Amino acid sequence: MDPNQHEYSVRKISPTLLVEVKKALKSITSHGSVEIYVQSGVVTQITVRNIRKTGNGTNDRNKKATIGL
Repeated sequence: MDPNQHEYSVRKISPTLLVEVKKALKSITSHGSVEIYVQSGVVTQITVRNIRKTGNGTNDRNKKATIGL
């Protein structure tokens, strides 16, 4: 098994994976979301979206960052 697969397994969540999720959550400036993609029991990608709210109440997504694992 690839060492990264062990670190990013959803079956036994490692400190490394927790650090990545915390980092993603902390990178949201005001409004946003974090998506965690899992393939075969392994986290393969964490996507962070920061959303800028406009004055008229509609959402305007201005920033999307993807962390490949």
